[in-house]
Amino acid sequence: MSEAVVATSIVLTVLALTITIGILAYRLRVKVLRVDTYMVAGRALGFFVVFLNMAAVIYSGFAFLGASGWAYAFGAPVLYIWIYGALAYTFAFFFAPRIWGIAKDRGLLTQADYFMWRYGSKLLMVLTALVGIAFNIPYGQLQILTTKYVLDLSTYGALPTLHVAVVSFVLVMVYVFLGGMISVAITNVFLGAIMLAAMLGGGLALIAYYFGGLPGLFEAVSAVKPEHTYLWAAAGRNSIQWVITAAAGCGLGFWVWPQLAQMVFPAKDPRVLRRSIVMTSWYHVLGILWASLTGLVALGIGMKLAVADHAFLALVRDTFGPVALGFIGASGMAAALSSAAGILLTQASLLARNIYQGWLRPQASEREVILVSRLGIALFTAISVVLAYTAPAYIVYLLLVGYTGITQMFPGWVLGSIWKWITREGVLAGLISGLVVGVLTCFVWPDYLGVHSIVWGLIFNLPITLVVSKLTYRG
Repeated sequence: MSEAVVATSIVLTVLALTITIGILAYRLRVKVLRVDTYMVAGRALGFFVVFLNMAAVIYSGFAFLGASGWAYAFGAPVLYIWIYGALAYTFAFFFAPRIWGIAKDRGLLTQADYFMWRYGSKLLMVLTALVGIAFNIPYGQLQILTTKYVLDLSTYGALPTLHVAVVSFVLVMVYVFLGGMISVAITNVFLGAIMLAAMLGGGLALIAYYFGGLPGLFEAVSAVKPEHTYLWAAAGRNSIQWVITAAAGCGLGFWVWPQLAQMVFPAKDPRVLRRSIVMTSWYHVLGILWASLTGLVALGIGMKLAVADHAFLALVRDTFGPVALGFIGASGMAAALSSAAGILLTQASLLARNIYQGWLRPQASEREVILVSRLGIALFTAISVVLAYTAPAYIVYLLLVGYTGITQMFPGWVLGSIWKWITREGVLAGLISGLVVGVLTCFVWPDYLGVHSIVWGLIFNLPITLVVSKLTYRG
């Protein structure tokens, strides 16, 4: 019981500090609450805040627990995470400043604002807002599931963990509800720093403790479960074609998530943004890569786990005891809560800015838009909570379901910013066809032929977008 008290106290202390910082940020920094301050912090954030805010929103419970769980369960296919990071950040270095410049010049606050400005179509604006909202629902649910897993291990079974995870998620809603982007960004500076220290330090410590380095780790995995070291020995969702298509699809879709657009827009200038992207790429290298390897550590020492996503925390608990477990567990919860905050704000912004003001009530005042945003935050919190109780799933699976839908906005979001001949008709036709095929190959014929559903959607989406655009472009 004393071990549970030590670890749980640390986790709950970090939770209390998070909520306190979020509320104080609102009270101290938000002098005049306008729509642009609520959604993008008035485009006034500097390098340090943009970097850690971006990293904290990007690296969720998936990065902290899901990656290690996937490595424990399937082995080498976890490499798709390593590959898509390299693709995503190379792409973002050139693309994100371009989108930031368009947003600043045109006063855009959300991703769906861009679709309205670029294509002049309310239908496309509403559709992309709905896609951003709907496919972020499993991502929000993922954060509650991660917090539950943290509490499962750190409380040693002493608390009703799902209930406590839900309460934590609701508390995050409170500061997002009050301060919007200001509260999210300032809180994420605290959470982002904790996460990086835990992912790097914990992963390195475990590998060194058991195997002395990477060669020893890989030799141990090869001896215990050799099939986990070969991509070409796997089938279906763990085959080499799955890894390649998942990596390509996630690499393309990484910066299509609407919350990342909303994390890009608050930067005060393009130089701040570019430096932040470079630093966040190192966060990927020093954080998620090492965290994912802890799943192989658990496998290499023969640990038997009922839940694969417990791998990282179970290792810390059994190896270093309750104090280390408390700090690593608190960092896992920080990963989940920081991403949850960004997701809730983005969903609510799309609802208020693009569906309510952009479509239903164009004359809505700033006060009305902020009110609808706050109501949206409460609504999407409730939906995630209900799903957490009724439809739990693998952390990585939840993320990939979200990616399948979100990435179908790639042609309109990215190609439309490069080629002026991409038309609204082309984007609409491609988006709808990509969503239909993506959903079918996600739920009806899961990852058909071992090809990820993201890519199946794009196989139909991209040519339809390009052909229809060529036919409808009027110069």
